Amino acid sequence: MLTLAAFIFVIGVLITIHEAGHFAMARLLGAPVEVFSIGFGKRLWGFERGGTDYRVSLIPLGGYVRIIGLGPDETDVVGDGAAETDLLPRWKRTLILLAGPLTNIVAAVGFVALAFVIGVEVQAYLDHPPVVGWVEPGSGAERAGIREGDLVRAVQGQPSERWRDLEVALLTAGGGEVALTIERDGVVSEVPVTLGVDHLYGFGVSGIKPFLDSVVQPRAGGPAAGAGLQSGDRITAVNGEEVAQYYELPLLIEPHPGTEITIEVSRNNQRLSFELTTMNEAGKGKIGVVPLFPTVVETLGVVPAIRAGFVECHRMTIQTFQVIGRLLTRKASIRQVSGPVGIAQISGEAARSGVEALIMLMGIISLQLGIFNLLPIPILDGGHLTVIGVETVIRRDLPLRVKERILEVGFYLLILLMVVVLFNDIVRFLPENVRQFIFRG
Repeated sequence: MLTLAAFIFVIGVLITIHEAGHFAMARLLGAPVEVFSIGFGKRLWGFERGGTDYRVSLIPLGGYVRIIGLGPDETDVVGDGAAETDLLPRWKRTLILLAGPLTNIVAAVGFVALAFVIGVEVQAYLDHPPVVGWVEPGSGAERAGIREGDLVRAVQGQPSERWRDLEVALLTAGGGEVALTIERDGVVSEVPVTLGVDHLYGFGVSGIKPFLDSVVQPRAGGPAAGAGLQSGDRITAVNGEEVAQYYELPLLIEPHPGTEITIEVSRNNQRLSFELTTMNEAGKGKIGVVPLFPTVVETLGVVPAIRAGFVECHRMTIQTFQVIGRLLTRKASIRQVSGPVGIAQISGEAARSGVEALIMLMGIISLQLGIFNLLPIPILDGGHLTVIGVETVIRRDLPLRVKERILEVGFYLLILLMVVVLFNDIVRFLPENVRQFIFRG
């Protein structure tokens, strides 16, 4: 219920903000606005003022605004009687169409800034220099000769000053070979690394990770919690074999499914020992623990927070267009794109993490919504703007019938995209072996 409520709240607020941008610009330019609705479907309540029906509708997933003359589907005259003269002037249509996405982008800066004012909890290592703390056995990084202690200075020539820069660059690179600039013992060299591909999201997998202490959080109902392990325990040994960091745990535990093992932990400077029987998950031993990443809370004043909001949104915008470019050139997988189910899941997790996490998520999604609507896809604002651009070049409006056909094509393309992202969302809930079978097939 919390996940559903968070999803409705996030999507409802962000789409309403988008439509409010269109509405405000239309009213500013004197364009007739027939309906401003919060929600879709049946009208539940509302009032009329200034020729506009302000309403609350049944389905609370966003809203819509009907501006007369904005497009072929929003004219006073429809069908064979519709004409180009029923549309608003091109400059007015341009400003109204731009207002929605730009309002989302401005709101994104505001949401991110507000999150920083409240205080954003982030994993501490993300702002540290990207010094390799662990290389996954059998990974592309290991085959390329990357070692613990190496400093990754750049990916494909793009500097990676912090771990967050390195992770984004590698995750969005997809599969294939990337060139890493490595510093080792004061010597800088370029190392080609062949990335694997994550079966869940299609992200690039390098095998390079930061140092992560073996401090754990037992999951409720798991063998570790049942045996008495507590949050903050540091696992020091498994069956007598010393553990230096968290990544070693799967190597020591997974080969023993459904087997009794001995776990030694350090708690409050005391050495404790626990006997437990591992779970058998697809032939791998599991004890039901997750790592506890050290975190820091970043809290800023109003002016620095606004500045940070601009910086973060600028960074995310660049990364978004980089991902779009890789998707178009097939260097990245469409599996990286999430749909409503994925957004709902993330919204629920953010809501459980706290109000600041939910606000930050709203900033991220608002930015993506603004950028996505500016893409030249028919039926979206960017598609309408592209048509207006063509009309400006040829110095005449396209026939309304042509515009209607463009909208129809855009509608079907949007439906196709929704089918793909819903498929992505559903597949993520399937067992790992099933996902691997689907994508390999």
